[in-house]
Amino acid sequence: MAAAYRRLAEQDNAGDLDRNEWLGLMLDREAAIRADRQLTNRLAAAKLRFVETCIEDIDFAPRRGLDRRKTLQLEGA
Repeated sequence: MAAAYRRLAEQDNAGDLDRNEWLGLMLDREAAIRADRQLTNRLAAAKLRFVETCIEDIDFAPRRGLDRRKTLQLEGA
């Protein structure tokens, strides 16, 4: 949270914010950092075979028998 405080203090409009807004922004940033760290740790622990792949890279060739609609619905889930 100290880093978030320093970044907020460096901004030009920092004086326009009251204490509650500062606290809210710092807490939001801390929550985002923790969520990112948790995701990074989970991805590392998963030991995924193809780390850089994404849903757009899926080969929907007929020989694979994948349903494009069902598969792309997983993205929104």
